[in-house]
Amino acid sequence: MALGKSHDMLNMLLLPVPLYFIPKEFYLPFTLGYIIGTFFLSPDLDLRHSKPSKRWGYLRALWIPYQKKSKHRGISHIPILGTIIRLFYLNVIVFILYFVILGILTQINLDKVILSFDLVEFLEKLASSPASFYFLLGLFISEMLHVLLDVVFSLRD
Repeated sequence: MALGKSHDMLNMLLLPVPLYFIPKEFYLPFTLGYIIGTFFLSPDLDLRHSKPSKRWGYLRALWIPYQKKSKHRGISHIPILGTIIRLFYLNVIVFILYFVILGILTQINLDKVILSFDLVEFLEKLASSPASFYFLLGLFISEMLHVLLDVVFSLRD
């Protein structure tokens, strides 16, 4: 089994390889996605005491339901699908927090501040941006390298 340090180090060493194939104007979103995928949205979020879980600090509590429903190296380690599930989970959390904050602000008559921000419209604009595609590509490639490293280390054992 590969250690967290191995995943982090190998992913960062291999970052220049996919960058060779990425248009220069999308280096930043791709690299951000790749780094976030490596350090924060890793397939190892299904483990409570993994490095990616610990990196969330106090916010790692948000991942407890995900960890209880996920078996290590289960669906979270299926390339692309694992990332989609983690992003969907994170979006559900964001929507819940949005409506909780909206409810609190409504109670204290400050809801006009948050109602002027349309979360759905923002997400639609974000989804249609070419930079978002490269950000997601960075997430997916970092995940694929993680899973590949797990497979290689499993075959060695």
